[in-house]
Amino acid sequence: MGPIDYSSLQSQLDLSPLLRAGQIRDQKRNIQADNNRQEAIAQLARDKFTIDQQEHAAYLADVEAYKADPSPTRLRDIGLRHPEQAAQLQKAGDSYTSAQKQDLIGTGFGALGALAAGNTDLAASTLEKRIDALKNSGIDTSHTQAAVDMIKAGKTKEATAYLSYAMAGLVGSDHAASIMETLGVGGKADDRRADNERQDRKIELDERRVSNSERATNAAISRGDAASARADRKAAGGGKGGKKGAFSDSQLDALIQ
Repeated sequence: MGPIDYSSLQSQLDLSPLLRAGQIRDQKRNIQADNNRQEAIAQLARDKFTIDQQEHAAYLADVEAYKADPSPTRLRDIGLRHPEQAAQLQKAGDSYTSAQKQDLIGTGFGALGALAAGNTDLAASTLEKRIDALKNSGIDTSHTQAAVDMIKAGKTKEATAYLSYAMAGLVGSDHAASIMETLGVGGKADDRRADNERQDRKIELDERRVSNSERATNAAISRGDAASARADRKAAGGGKGGKKGAFSDSQLDALIQ
């Protein structure tokens, strides 16, 4: 048997099926790689959506907590924990002109100061007096009216939270919180009201003590007068045969008691 002519044998072989099989495998690998990339992108989108939902839920929870206890600390925390929402809030405030902003800031913090002092009538009137002026300057007054309605309904905490959060949109949460502290809004205002209530109770107790002391003094004077009358009666002869119009022993005893 002579030597094998490999070049001749190779030319006789049909390698196209093998090549096609390799191409198909490559195509499958490419398709799988594309599918994996698409799935990874979709998963990232789902994860981001979930995170956004969780952050939004946390934001709403913090806002609800702030409504229940509007304090400078809580307002700062909201700004720090939720910077995106805080930025959106301030972006909405940027739609006002400088003059409109100043008008809103003066009105809002003026009403907050009145609420902190416990003067709800002044807080409501401060806002009501500005409604026409705000309208004339092109500002939507529905939010201002909503705050007035809260105050008149006795919802002072809700009104405080509503107004202060609106102010945070105009000057930033940290700045708004600092002004709240200056005005005594939040915990300090609650402490101040508690101190005022304690002082009122002290004054009331002092007045009662004075009144009781005066009654005791008058009673002592009456007892002294009765004792003197008895002594005079005895000196005059005493008993049932005493002078007409004099106190009886039982009457004197009643006076002395």
